[in-house]
Amino acid sequence: MAHTAMAAVLRTVADPMCVEQITVADPGVGEVLVRTAVTGICGTDVHFADGRIPYPTPTVLGHEAAGTVELVGPGVTDISAGQRVIVCDQTFCGRCGNCLSGQMVYCTDPTTKQRQRQRLRIDDRHCRQYLGVSALADLMLVDAHNLVPIPDALPFEAAALLSCCLTTGLAAVFNIARPTPGGRVAVFGCGGVGLGAIQAARIAGAAQIIAVDPQPHRRALAAAIGATHAIDPTSDDPVAAVLAATGGAGVEAAVEAVGSPDTVAHAVAVLAPDGHATILGMSPAGADITLPARLLRQGRTITGTVMGSVRTRADIPRYADLALRGLLRTQELITSRRPLAEVNDAFADTRAHRGVRALITF
Repeated sequence: MAHTAMAAVLRTVADPMCVEQITVADPGVGEVLVRTAVTGICGTDVHFADGRIPYPTPTVLGHEAAGTVELVGPGVTDISAGQRVIVCDQTFCGRCGNCLSGQMVYCTDPTTKQRQRQRLRIDDRHCRQYLGVSALADLMLVDAHNLVPIPDALPFEAAALLSCCLTTGLAAVFNIARPTPGGRVAVFGCGGVGLGAIQAARIAGAAQIIAVDPQPHRRALAAAIGATHAIDPTSDDPVAAVLAATGGAGVEAAVEAVGSPDTVAHAVAVLAPDGHATILGMSPAGADITLPARLLRQGRTITGTVMGSVRTRADIPRYADLALRGLLRTQELITSRRPLAEVNDAFADTRAHRGVRALITF
């Protein structure tokens, strides 16, 4: 039996979304129907809405969410109705070579995208589900492997942030950058992802954590949650400022969380010999990154990654525990809460970099 849901439908790129009724299929084999509690507006959603990253329309955006399980499909044995869950846009088959080597974010199973084409109907026609989630709706139909159960003590708002932004920043530092205690880390971009990386660097024991962001409120928040230095790239040359803060030595690890070829180049330019730059931001389709060849000498490396190569069901419960223990701060990142009817206002806030995270609550 199909289900009806209210959703923010993007019919044409760069146009406002309209809240209207859609049809969601009944859970099939390995699928779960989740009632949405909270959805965060990620910068990636804005990129898709504005056409910076091409995607077929009409669709329902949103991929950073948490909610409660309504129904489970055949073959789902580890998730049950009534369970509180994080909904992540990364799923895994558990059988391919990447999954078996712990790189589940690079799962090669093609059936996932095939299922995404059959789950939602708009105007009685199938549409492509956005990133396997489409969280700007009061119901989500997802693979069971997209879900991470959470304890009752974890608020849905914190859980939604652990669905994408905070987890991406945390995993990039813990899994990829791996700073040593007493080390130096630079983070370019202090949105939700960058603030997650700053907190991970603090938890890992970095002695210098240098935040680079043009927005004063984000620099202030970065300083409040762990950054030792905050640099305004609109008034200071960011590379020179980071190098000056380290006494000319550079940093062992840099994290880029903007999605600009320029900031990628900056992240590499501030590295100490044998330093490593982790690139998280989604640059525009077709963008190229240009680096001086001299920067690649002395062992400097650069890595792109999806969500910090997170192992969702292993890593995210640990991050949730950090939040419950007060080591990972979540509430400070939330700067607005709106109903679904005000989704376009939430996107406008995100485009304008007002605050850090806008939430849609259901």
